[in-house]
Amino acid sequence: MEASALLREMETYAEKNNVPILNANGRRFYAQFIREAQPHRILELGTAIGYSALLALSLAPEDCTVDTVELDPARYGIARENFARTPLGARVTQYLGDAGDVAGHLAQEGQSFDFIFLDAAKAQYPDYFRKVTPMLAAGGTLVADNVLFRGYVLHPVLMPRRFETIVSRLQEYLQLANTPPYQTEIFPRGDGLARTRRMTEAKGGTS
Repeated sequence: MEASALLREMETYAEKNNVPILNANGRRFYAQFIREAQPHRILELGTAIGYSALLALSLAPEDCTVDTVELDPARYGIARENFARTPLGARVTQYLGDAGDVAGHLAQEGQSFDFIFLDAAKAQYPDYFRKVTPMLAAGGTLVADNVLFRGYVLHPVLMPRRFETIVSRLQEYLQLANTPPYQTEIFPRGDGLARTRRMTEAKGGTS
């Protein structure tokens, strides 16, 4: 099946079944990031139904592969079926399990990725950051979705108390992602995408 047709079908499915995939604004930015980065190896924490993995592969170089992690067995199975419906799926390696645990194991193996996408449990973003950044190749890109969480990260005074932990963890994530040698841009359309890059050290030891 053509990737574009499958992606449209997945968008409809996600809307009808309340599956959290990239929204329309997020898709445009994510597609832009993939086109600019032209990655060859992608790590994704949070597969859902496989939408963002297939979107990335449809835009990346033909040798690009995706390692993707999903905690929910039902969504893992749906993603597996979607990957089987397109030749792009042959370039996907799926993991069923906790995103932080799998990322930790991959880091211990010495894996390296030039593009990493975080779209899993928001309260775990600081932990994910610490685990995935050692695997981020020089010049690589790290993208995190939902970093503004309904706008509460920027305007916590409006936040319901039940969201305090998530918002504080996302604020911590953004602080980590803006601590040298990392530099982060936030794209606020939608629920907020953050693109992080590792700054290169200039001659003389300054960044």
